[in-house]
Amino acid sequence: MICPRCAADNPAAAKFCFNCGNAFGQRCANCQSELPAGARFCMNCGQPVGAATPADDARLTRLSAATPAPLAHKMRAAHLAGERKVVTILFADVVGSTALAEHMDPEDWTAIMNRAFDLYSPIVYRYEGTIARLMGDALLVFFGAPVAHEDDPSRAVRAALDMVATTREYAERVRAEHGIEFAVRAGINTGQVVVGDVGSDLKYEYTAMGDGINLAARLQSAARPMTVLISEHSQRFVAPIFDCSDLGVIEVKGRTEPVRVFEVRGLKAAPGRVRGLAGLESPMVGREGELATLLQLSAAVGSGLGRAVAVVGEPGLGKSRLIAEWHQAMGASLAPLQWAEGHCLSYGQGLAYHLLIDLVRSLIGVTAAAGEAEVRAALQAYIRERSGGAVLRQAQGAPANPMGVGDPYPYLAHLLSVPLEGAAQERIKMLDPQALQAQYLIALRDLLQGLAGRQPLALVLDDIHWADPSSTDLLIKLLPLTAECPLLFCFITRPDRDAPGWRLVTAARESLGASLTELNLHPLSEADSNRLVSNLLEIESLPENVRSIILRKAEGNPFFVEELIRMLIDHGAIVRKGEAWVAEKEIETVDIPDNLQGLLLARIDRLPEDVKRTLRVASVIGRQFSVKVLEKVLAMQ
Repeated sequence: MICPRCAADNPAAAKFCFNCGNAFGQRCANCQSELPAGARFCMNCGQPVGAATPADDARLTRLSAATPAPLAHKMRAAHLAGERKVVTILFADVVGSTALAEHMDPEDWTAIMNRAFDLYSPIVYRYEGTIARLMGDALLVFFGAPVAHEDDPSRAVRAALDMVATTREYAERVRAEHGIEFAVRAGINTGQVVVGDVGSDLKYEYTAMGDGINLAARLQSAARPMTVLISEHSQRFVAPIFDCSDLGVIEVKGRTEPVRVFEVRGLKAAPGRVRGLAGLESPMVGREGELATLLQLSAAVGSGLGRAVAVVGEPGLGKSRLIAEWHQAMGASLAPLQWAEGHCLSYGQGLAYHLLIDLVRSLIGVTAAAGEAEVRAALQAYIRERSGGAVLRQAQGAPANPMGVGDPYPYLAHLLSVPLEGAAQERIKMLDPQALQAQYLIALRDLLQGLAGRQPLALVLDDIHWADPSSTDLLIKLLPLTAECPLLFCFITRPDRDAPGWRLVTAARESLGASLTELNLHPLSEADSNRLVSNLLEIESLPENVRSIILRKAEGNPFFVEELIRMLIDHGAIVRKGEAWVAEKEIETVDIPDNLQGLLLARIDRLPEDVKRTLRVASVIGRQFSVKVLEKVLAMQ
């Protein structure tokens, strides 16, 4: 039995915690009657133990009504009807809520919980998660149903960390008003559920497959207060992004094998590669021509010309690998360009200026994990260097002209959320959004011109199909800088022509003409795919049937090749014996890896409903069929 106060694991028969003395008791979530150990229903009101109450349903209805309109539209468009999906499950719970509620007026406790859920629900919606159920002081959230994303495990962890951070601030208010310690903890697991249709009220039914939800709940109860505990099933997806401490294994009721668990510490200062096979490397294959073109462009910029390039390709075709190879090759040249990167977030289209903020951080040399003091110091150092050693006007009590013409510091500081004081703060407050954007533009133009004037500069803007409109607008206005200084814009994107960020490509076509180069990546040829498999597995002696299955399922996509090999190794389908890879079991019916399921489901979810219906029917018919067969089957539906 896990103590809700200190998380100590007590014997099942314990009535008091051996670590902190907390009394173990169970109360009905509906009427608060004390229940005997093991009770499944309340003896006073008949409420099922652990189930949502009418009050919970009313609270969920209120929170569902606050769902942002774009997310609500996506949820209602997802006709799941018993569809099985891999989702990441977030289970969050208030620590020691039963003991806290016993000593408070029920109305006060309800008000505390209502305010808490009002703080948590916008966090869930920010990452496009779905509140599946409320149970007293517990919150069950799905990431991946009904709306799927290729990075749902990462979104779940970010949401849980944001909940903990928000709770720290909220706890101070609760402590001041009620004199109690308010804390939350969360458990996260990735597994399968069967999800029903979403109703008009944005509620839906689900059925647990296996014990995915139970494991998330168990992790939550085992977590320390104000921490996030995740299973090994989720950790393997988020390990490159988050620092996680291995806490070993825990026993889970209903499972024959223990589960390895990890406590999330926070974001890594330098995130690793999300894709790729650890321990297996291959030289880049099939992109030699594109790499040569990029090196020619960097040489042109190095000689004083301005240029732009768009690298366009479907997910997994090697855009990031191509850029990494370019950066490495350019760094070995005699006159390398300065290099700065701005990365978009998959959930960032609603976060104003998030692409520009990431780019400016890269330009001044700080990471996303840097604190306010570090960002301020780096920005001040840049301004000081730019002004040739002149005294930096921080506008923090400076008596004269703190916001003079040509001083970009106040605007860049505001963009980066660095607090200002005195006259600078007052002047910023006086600017309307349009005027503030104009000042951002002037400051960014000044920043880029200053840097490119000292050494040719490459700006790499990654995943612009997720770019926010405000960053897109300003970057379009910065494109003419390529005619004024040795500056290279590199846009990396999927061919999502309806995305706000695609306007960067169309604007560059219109304004830059021949100064824009477009590189469209295509699937690898069979020969190149074969060479990639051989490089990853180091030798040519892989059984031919194994090789043909990998090539057939990957269809020329390098990421698919890597993930299929990873899954075959993880499942023991191919193992290394001495210097050879051998097939250990039948792999003809191998499933699609979880990573690829998330990627494919995210793309399918964006299709119109009639196209999704056609795809579902076609998947039942088989991999290859005539159009006439499909038409006849569709006509029967």
